[in-house]
Amino acid sequence: MSRPARRFALVGALTFAGVALAACAPATAPGGFAPGEDRGFIPGGSYVLVGMDGKTVPLRNVTLVVEENRLSGQAPCNGYSATNNAELPAIALSPIVATKVACKDMKLETRFLSVLQQANSADFYGGVLRVKSPSTWLIFERGMRDTSGVSALEQARGTQ
Repeated sequence: MSRPARRFALVGALTFAGVALAACAPATAPGGFAPGEDRGFIPGGSYVLVGMDGKTVPLRNVTLVVEENRLSGQAPCNGYSATNNAELPAIALSPIVATKVACKDMKLETRFLSVLQQANSADFYGGVLRVKSPSTWLIFERGMRDTSGVSALEQARGTQ
């Protein structure tokens, strides 16, 4: 094979290899994201608190409802609501408004509402919503409030 023919064959082979490799790459959707890839958006809906201050929360009795410009829900004792003055995933809450009912879980409620009031961003990945404040994270999973009074540990052990 002559030198120009070998060069032509080499260029052809490299071009074919490049096209073949490009076909293996995931297709991208508008905006440059692969299908199913997390786009940084926060899905609206109901969430239940499962972690705070680096620990699990024993009862699933704290909720968060995410709407476009509002966060609301049920703390252990009181309902609460606040306007989000930023575009999610950023958070800049107006003062949280809550009902004023006392209960045995006031310490947890006070800490939760304090962390939520200071929140500045959120992310959603793998079904988990994380709300970030300067001091800690609030960790939520999709779900509804558990009113049974049975701790998550007791449920897992089957000792309720």
